[in-house]
Amino acid sequence: MTSSGSRIGRHQIPGLLLIMVPESRDGIEAVAGMSAEQAVSGDLGWFDLYDFLRDVVFRDLVRPELLTPEAERDTELLARCAEFGENLLLNSTQPVASAVFYQLVEPLYASEELLVAVIPLMQPEMLRVTLEDMAVDRLSAPARERLAGYLHQDPASDA
Repeated sequence: MTSSGSRIGRHQIPGLLLIMVPESRDGIEAVAGMSAEQAVSGDLGWFDLYDFLRDVVFRDLVRPELLTPEAERDTELLARCAEFGENLLLNSTQPVASAVFYQLVEPLYASEELLVAVIPLMQPEMLRVTLEDMAVDRLSAPARERLAGYLHQDPASDA
């Protein structure tokens, strides 16, 4: 989505999310207290990156979809959310990448159900970051079995 030389600035993130995941409109409006179009243009004084990623992306979009029965999940929505997260990890500054980790990856570790649902949908960098800090030995045997194809990837082997 971005050229290799450009970086996604912190204040570009709400607009990028609105473009990539139009379903984020209600969450953006709730957090910003204004229309989504107003919220993503001009001064973003309302914007806190950590709260935004946690509330709008994880809590409002990703988590509910991952907790929906698999047959009813909107995998297209989850794929666009995954692409959004991947874009931030690959095309932004370290502080933004850290916010992505703490608000979009770390909450997954609290729920085996979420991990089993999301890992197969992750793009390469998000998967690498997730597996790097995941305590595989704390997963149940059924979860390890369902994720076996992903858990045996050695992130260092890509180097």
